[in-house]
Amino acid sequence: CLVLSASSASTAAEAVTINRPVALRMEKRMAQLLLNGHDDSPPRFGEDVVARCVRAFSRESAVYLGGPERQGEPGLCVHGFGNLPGAREVAAGTRIYVGGEEAAIDGVLNGTFSPLDFRWFIGRHTGLSTRSGEWLAAACARPIALKQCLGLPKPLWHEVMELCGGEAAQLSRLEFVKRRDLEEDEDEEEGEDGG
Repeated sequence: CLVLSASSASTAAEAVTINRPVALRMEKRMAQLLLNGHDDSPPRFGEDVVARCVRAFSRESAVYLGGPERQGEPGLCVHGFGNLPGAREVAAGTRIYVGGEEAAIDGVLNGTFSPLDFRWFIGRHTGLSTRSGEWLAAACARPIALKQCLGLPKPLWHEVMELCGGEAAQLSRLEFVKRRDLEEDEDEEEGEDGG
């Protein structure tokens, strides 16, 4: 998870899962959900912005399931561009930003940005805690946090756990060998490399 705000050193007030893609293209219903949500709140963006969002991200986009809570609220746009109007830094010095949706849409439409420069999230996690051992707090490099999880040779969760080292890396390896689909992919790669 990428922690968006913390309520204490061991509890995340708000976070998003960064490795659960749910859509690779944007259609009107998805754009409406991401920009305005589907709860009873007044829309943040008009139909013109929703239509521009569809045009910008219809051929290529990355929409993730951020978590089980707050799915009716507008989604989040996460990126690495601090100069976008409306963007705010997740935490000082991370150079990871949320917001700036309309500027992101316009930047993709005018060719300044690629659609995959932005990660869209539906839902969030709230109240995650490291006390129970279900979550591990780890500092993460910006390129890993912003990395798209589309067609990676190794799932991002495993990559992060291996980078953490120690028990986290051991847990990753245990989970990795349990998954038959990953084991087959690894065997195919070894066969292609001649090893």
